[in-house]
Amino acid sequence: MSFMDAKFSKWGEVETAVLSQSLAKRFARVMLAAVLAASFLPVAAFADTGGDSELKGIKGKTDPIFWYEITSYQNLTKRSSYVWSWEKDGETGAITVTETDDPSRVTVTGTEIGSVILKVSGGDLDEETIRIEIRKRTVRLSSSYGEKIYDGTPLTVTGISEDGEGWISADRDRVKYKMTGSQTNAGESDNTFDVEFPSGSEEYFKEHYAITISYAPLNVAQRPVTLTSASGSKEYDGEPLTNHKVTVGEAARDTGWVDGQGATYSFTGSQKIVGSSENAFECIPNEGTNLDNYQINKTYGTLTVADRSEKHQITLTPNSKSVAYDGTEKSVSGFEALEFHINGQTFYVSGVEASATGTDAGEYPVKVSGQAVVIDSDGNDVTGQFTVDIDDAKLTIVGVDSNKSASNLPHTGDSAALYAMGICGVAIAAGAGALFTFRKRNNYKQL
Repeated sequence: MSFMDAKFSKWGEVETAVLSQSLAKRFARVMLAAVLAASFLPVAAFADTGGDSELKGIKGKTDPIFWYEITSYQNLTKRSSYVWSWEKDGETGAITVTETDDPSRVTVTGTEIGSVILKVSGGDLDEETIRIEIRKRTVRLSSSYGEKIYDGTPLTVTGISEDGEGWISADRDRVKYKMTGSQTNAGESDNTFDVEFPSGSEEYFKEHYAITISYAPLNVAQRPVTLTSASGSKEYDGEPLTNHKVTVGEAARDTGWVDGQGATYSFTGSQKIVGSSENAFECIPNEGTNLDNYQINKTYGTLTVADRSEKHQITLTPNSKSVAYDGTEKSVSGFEALEFHINGQTFYVSGVEASATGTDAGEYPVKVSGQAVVIDSDGNDVTGQFTVDIDDAKLTIVGVDSNKSASNLPHTGDSAALYAMGICGVAIAAGAGALFTFRKRNNYKQL
């Protein structure tokens, strides 16, 4: 088999490697590198390095490296004859070298990791010494990547890719892969797998292969859900405006609640006074629903309360009072009520005062001052939604009977004046020592 017949297996097994000498070796080396590069396989380095080989032989030669189970070596040095010999290189495994019908080729079978030293001589050329090393085959295993939108079912992806020199044919079908990676909820995890070797063969694979494992991710993205709360409007009536309705966006591919899942809604949106606000709400997941698996997009409706076209009416009634004249100042103040109930709501009026004072008998109107302010039970000023009327009220001082004893009347002590006036037939004894000052005549009733 010539150099040009060299073959390379799909698992990276180099069947034929070439070592050359003389002027022809450079051409052969270039051709070998081109074939190997086209196969995307590691190239055994046979080029001169310019340094001394550690072994006896041609100066500057780099010894070939073979992977486990490489089986063929051909020497392209043009000799008139080929004389082969070989020997183990230290502690090595079962490596055999066999001559073939082609005197320039020997078969090197590395069934174990190790090395062998080949020697070739013959003709009138110097002897060549070649150290052939058999190394572990590299096997790089990696799982496949997977992604999807959350749908409530596990994401699993099978398939293991192999790189490096790979398994030899005899071992390839003996190795099994068991997928263990799975991702159900939104998030990311490794697409793990186990490598299963035939029972009792773990040490064999460990000794002959350098195995590396990498896990690709499994990614489950959150599922989009669009929720829209309803809007509402009304005139002010003192009661909160609410609208507890949510519309779920029309389901499309990979959107909306997964079958059997969903949520209820707790509303915080409320508008009581004149103005507008968002109809906000929170989601409460149903049993078996994890909101972390969803990308929830909320759109809030608007709650609007407008001014009343016909105002609520409140009538304030000041306190009235009726008292008997006794010569002292009398007064009345305040209102019968400043708290009112309309449509089950409580309102309070403040900002106004009412009062009246008087001493003499008669009627005194209660005067109101200030500006009425209406406050609801939450402390909101809602005056603009009310008309506040105020009833009339008065303080009444009633005159006393004129036949009452003079000793009971208010006086300052002028007894002569009392006697001279002889008011209403009231007899006052002269010299009694009582001094009186009379009030207005209408403070007393005429008998």
